[in-house]
Amino acid sequence: MTLSKEIHSNQKYRFELETLLDTSRLLIESHDVDFILNNLLLISMGKLLINRAAVLWYNPRDRNHIVKTKKGRHTLPDSVSVPKEPFREKNSLFCRDHSSLSFLADHGIELLVTIKNNERHLGFLALGSKIGNQPVSSQEVRILESLVFMSGVAIANSELVEELRSTNRKLDYKVQELFTLFDLSKAFNASVDREEIKRIFKFTLLGQLFIRRFFLIIRRNDHPITVTRNGLDKPLTEPQMEELLSMDESIVRVDDELLRQYPYLGEHQIHLILKLHNEGGEPAIIGLGRRANGLDFEQTDFNFLISVGNLALMSIQKTYLLEDQIEKERMEEELHIARSIQQKLLPDKTPEIPNLQIAAINIPSYQIGGDYYDLIRDDHGNLTMAIADVTGKGVPASLLMANLQSILHILQPFDIGMVEATGQINALIYQNTPIDKFISFFWGRFDHEKRTLRYVNAGHNPPVLLRKDHDPILLSEGGVLLGAMPTMTPYEEAEIPLETGDLLSLYTDGITEAMNDGNEEFGESRLMECLKNNLDKDPHAILEAVISEVRSFSGEPFADDFTLIVCKVT
Repeated sequence: MTLSKEIHSNQKYRFELETLLDTSRLLIESHDVDFILNNLLLISMGKLLINRAAVLWYNPRDRNHIVKTKKGRHTLPDSVSVPKEPFREKNSLFCRDHSSLSFLADHGIELLVTIKNNERHLGFLALGSKIGNQPVSSQEVRILESLVFMSGVAIANSELVEELRSTNRKLDYKVQELFTLFDLSKAFNASVDREEIKRIFKFTLLGQLFIRRFFLIIRRNDHPITVTRNGLDKPLTEPQMEELLSMDESIVRVDDELLRQYPYLGEHQIHLILKLHNEGGEPAIIGLGRRANGLDFEQTDFNFLISVGNLALMSIQKTYLLEDQIEKERMEEELHIARSIQQKLLPDKTPEIPNLQIAAINIPSYQIGGDYYDLIRDDHGNLTMAIADVTGKGVPASLLMANLQSILHILQPFDIGMVEATGQINALIYQNTPIDKFISFFWGRFDHEKRTLRYVNAGHNPPVLLRKDHDPILLSEGGVLLGAMPTMTPYEEAEIPLETGDLLSLYTDGITEAMNDGNEEFGESRLMECLKNNLDKDPHAILEAVISEVRSFSGEPFADDFTLIVCKVT
């Protein structure tokens, strides 16, 4: 080898090394695909003295190549269709040597070098001719292929770095979301003020996701209600809310078809509907308008919105539960007071009556009841006994019972016959109560000297008179229920003589209608049998026997008031 050839060879070798080293340094330092491709063009053109170059970037959607970047004068169109088959075995081809590539030669492109990334085709480095129309040598082609290979590796690294950056951004966003949800959870749980919870929810949507138009619908006492809304000109109607709550999907983007079905969504500019499913409760609906920053909703936004919605929903329902609990406790306290007052209207002890032993009891059910009984002794030692049952339960029944008690005590001192007195009581009850309220009532007057009982039964369970070795006598003479209709015909009065050992029992239907687990009533026959079996005992023992029988049959607590008066003639 001559000295000049050796010098020329060394220069070429140095050129190759310098080119590869310069390219490697640039590519390692960059993670920008556009920068890598731009420098690939500049280095290729500068080192080989090429007059024009371009990067044809593969577009997988259209399956063609677009001119991503170019240098020099070009007549290339914006996109070209370059077949990949000729490059299956080679990384570079001269365009004039292949008919399928000759159209590129017509645009001044002489050489194509494949840009690959892990065997994935990315595009081509398209090069024009060298200055002076010098041919590109095979050694220069190898250099170009090495440059392109390193560019492909750099592109792979840049994609990996970008993927890592994207992953880190997503992780940062997720961490931010978690911290936000944690702070929101503390804020929601710390408040029992529904207005404050709605304010936190509102500013979370405004500040975190730039949503200015929204509504939150829940179901309360079997009716849909809008808990909070913002940016809507008018509230949704109840039928509209029912339609939204009946949707099956959890995430619904409002499209043209849905707008035709629910035009009010368009009127309110609602873009997205999310369904919340809180555990063990009724579903709720969040309606959202578009974001103020113009960005569309993504899956991460859905997850965040549903989490925030569930936090707000649980906190709002907590306030309702708290209100319900306070209201329940208030009502229970009022019922307790009402029961106490009602019990004070009943006799605090049984009076002592000559020739008569008496035992009486009222066991209230868990509600305020309408049972009433009274035992009033007059100045002559005689006894007025009464028992009544007001229809229904609760405060209305207790008020009627109090009215009856006051009327009876007002009439008691006056010497009015039982027939007339019962008619007056009925008239007062009928005039001052609704048509669906009435009272079954029995009262009688025991004359201890004559040992007789005069009574009027106004539709009450007939008291039972038991005598040894005789059939039971039912005291049923009287008339209609109190308050059922005006006193059009006088009530009937009856008088019955009493003998030593006679047992008289007055009761309400809380005894006979007490039910067991099989929905079977205790009934009058069981009561009669119990009274007969204990006929020889004193009234208190008989009372306890009846209570024990009913408890054994139906259990406790009693579903209705239990009222019983037992009188025994001595």
